[in-house]
Amino acid sequence: MLTDYGAGVGRWDDWQKGYRFGVFLILPPDPPLAQVNALRAQHDPRSQSICGAHISLTIPLPTPLSKAHWSELESIASNAQPFLIHYGPLMNYLPHPGVCLAIEPQYELDRLRVALETASVFEGAPARTHPFSAHMTIAESISTERTESLMAELADVAPKGTFACTGVSYAVPDSSFHFTERRRLELAH
Repeated sequence: MLTDYGAGVGRWDDWQKGYRFGVFLILPPDPPLAQVNALRAQHDPRSQSICGAHISLTIPLPTPLSKAHWSELESIASNAQPFLIHYGPLMNYLPHPGVCLAIEPQYELDRLRVALETASVFEGAPARTHPFSAHMTIAESISTERTESLMAELADVAPKGTFACTGVSYAVPDSSFHFTERRRLELAH
């Protein structure tokens, strides 16, 4: 086992328990990391306290990650080529409230996600409940009305740009349900 799982799980909400063994994310570098974290801290501090700026990639792992699993995932990642990620402009998924940054190329991200989710550690995982749509959340714990006003408020100041995706982060929640990177899978060089 590559990490200590379960500390604090008894105090977590039911939906949080599904993330006990972690998840794979793309963590942006600075400056988008700092820019999006500042917006998250201002407009959705609860979500920011759970995880900093990120792009969710895989479903949560259903079992602990072993050394054999990690080797398999390293092999998968080493066959994926790095690519540029474009972030921005703002978008939302109304009628579901929340504001996020659009992320492209969806095709490359989905291809990477599908490849990682073929690893044996994902065997027996519950099916994805929503279609995959890569995005970087700014605020999700808000009302529909706040979604509309925040879209207008941030229209001219939301960050836009590109960064190179050269790896994928394995993030696991601590006892306070705050996700931190525990390891990183590097894509092909």
